[in-house]
Amino acid sequence: MEKKQINTFLKIFPLIFILVGVLIGTVRFGIAIEFLLIIGTVICCIIAYTAGYKWEEMEKAFVKKIADTWLGVLILILIGAIVGTWIYSGAVPMLIYYGIKWINPSFIPFTAFIVTAFVAIFTGTSWGAAATSGVAFIGVAHATGIPLPLIAGAIISGAYVGDKNSPISDTTVLSAMGSGAQLIDHIKSMLIVTIPSVIISSIIFIVLGFTASSNIDISTVKETREILDSLDYMFNFNILLLLPAVVVFVGSFKGLSPIITMFLGSFLALILGAIFQDFGFLNSVKAFVSGFNVSMSNLPADQIPANLNNLLNRGGMVNMMPTVLFLISALTFGAMLQLIGTLQTILDLLLKVIKGVKSLMIVTWFTTFIVNSSVNSTQFTFLTLGPIFQDIYKKYKLHPSALSRTMEEGGTLTEPIVPWTVTGVYMASTLGVATLQYLPYSFFNLVSIVVMFIYILIFPKLKFAIPVLKEKEEDKK
Repeated sequence: MEKKQINTFLKIFPLIFILVGVLIGTVRFGIAIEFLLIIGTVICCIIAYTAGYKWEEMEKAFVKKIADTWLGVLILILIGAIVGTWIYSGAVPMLIYYGIKWINPSFIPFTAFIVTAFVAIFTGTSWGAAATSGVAFIGVAHATGIPLPLIAGAIISGAYVGDKNSPISDTTVLSAMGSGAQLIDHIKSMLIVTIPSVIISSIIFIVLGFTASSNIDISTVKETREILDSLDYMFNFNILLLLPAVVVFVGSFKGLSPIITMFLGSFLALILGAIFQDFGFLNSVKAFVSGFNVSMSNLPADQIPANLNNLLNRGGMVNMMPTVLFLISALTFGAMLQLIGTLQTILDLLLKVIKGVKSLMIVTWFTTFIVNSSVNSTQFTFLTLGPIFQDIYKKYKLHPSALSRTMEEGGTLTEPIVPWTVTGVYMASTLGVATLQYLPYSFFNLVSIVVMFIYILIFPKLKFAIPVLKEKEEDKK
């Protein structure tokens, strides 16, 4: 059956509906984004039907879109298993314990940066890292007289080293999915910006730390003492507990399937936890499926610091289902946008503005920043903008990881330093420091953005700075 031409307004209307719906419905009234995406999909279906598309054609579009990203869905589910089993085994608690215990009073800002980064990398959550090691360092700052904005900036910096680089972070996985990049390629691309940014930020925090040093015994500070005592009572620490992390990170950088490495990493943690911890084998299965819970230990939950309690009660494949639901809702909506020509229409408009690699990446960054700061959802931003920009990046022979990295820099790194975002509000309330106060000290976030723009504006032809497609990859495209 011949299809009718869909006018430009109708093509763009579903996307306008979603953006306005999120800004008003979600931000103002708390309406679930998933519901809005389903309504948006229905609107697209009606438009497609009036244009002559059959339901079978729409179904095929749904199935193809979900099938193309099914590997990412499995990775998200396994992330839940990894987080639950790594906490159960004691690996994550051990990192928090020794990270806090070994604080050097002369390098408190630097230590806050590094420890929080490691916690975020091994848990995949910037929020959880800020609420545990971050709150502990805020307690240290209170006790030592170190400026709170400086410590808060170090905590935010560390949390987002992990959030944007950890293979078990949802933003890392979803930005790769949205751009069509392989997870390992995305992480390698991120490291090109991350490594110099971490080095520069570390130097700054060390220098500033010398001007605000103290000789106080950190382990005597109330906030850190409570966390150390609770972890020491609940877990038996052993260097072997880090083996699952070694398996995952080495496997990832060797190019092995993330499905295999994540399953092995979580299953090995399950076994180690059953051997070294006193939670019982049945609880290891619960941690794998439903997540870890402090009730598995002999320590009453009300005796565990609230912030630590919030971090430990997490993980499990079941707890990833809300993210999977969001993902499927976004993918079906995206499939219909593609079917009715919305993405192609926006692509044509962008091509009129974009004149080269520099302008393409700058437009990508600012678009990601504006959309994410408006809708307060990196998931929505990456899965909506990624497919729009994919074909433009292919046109300029840029690797998908160049797109995924630019979106992460514009979305993930900026959300904690924008006062009106959910993340900005959360970090300010959790750390007790206003967003605009810690913003000037969030050096990693700020330096990363500067480094990225230096690559774009000054070194656009360096292959390591801006990943390009190889000949074999071009043929596949």
